[in-house]
Amino acid sequence: MAQIPQAPKPRSRVGCFGQLFLLILMLVAALFVYAGLYPWAFFMGGTFHPSGDWQGWGRMKSRTAGDYLLYVQIGPAKHSRHSSGASLTSSTSLSGNAYLCTPKGERFDLTLGGGMPRDVYVNSLGKAITIYMSKREILSLGQTSQLRFTLQGHWEQGQLVADDRKTLSAAFLPDGTLRQQGSTVLPSQTEDIPVILHGGSYSEFNAACDAIRH
Repeated sequence: MAQIPQAPKPRSRVGCFGQLFLLILMLVAALFVYAGLYPWAFFMGGTFHPSGDWQGWGRMKSRTAGDYLLYVQIGPAKHSRHSSGASLTSSTSLSGNAYLCTPKGERFDLTLGGGMPRDVYVNSLGKAITIYMSKREILSLGQTSQLRFTLQGHWEQGQLVADDRKTLSAAFLPDGTLRQQGSTVLPSQTEDIPVILHGGSYSEFNAACDAIRH
């Protein structure tokens, strides 16, 4: 007589809870390792950030083109990335993302890198910071342009105060149009553009950019 196959036993709830508990332990351990390696990442700008990075945005007011909007997300770099234009020779490496909204309403998704002095442990207030943002853009008729600019500044309470050292106006024409790669940049077309990036969300930046576009 053929044996009647037995129904599979239901998975033990204890086993499921055990796997969930193990996953939570692994996440907590990873968080502790991250916090041990990069304690400053949770306190940039003098406030606590449970995500371990800093987010903020602000306006860069050009005399000729109008307002550029810049959003940045700054955190630790998992490997060394240094800009040839960075002034911090011995620094803690940074990485992240940035979005630039031009006075024409164009939006650019950028890669961010940079550095801070190595003596930043938790308190970053008053400490120098250099960040550089870049992306290769494909223009019409097969032309290309390398969008690249730099901010050098320092941390204040809840904000990053910086200057672009004429790099943004070197990347754009005076009317806010992205320059073609290899085009001549006249000294009369460049300007120092200061900026204060206040702690804030991408949704706030996005709403401000949408207002320009409309």
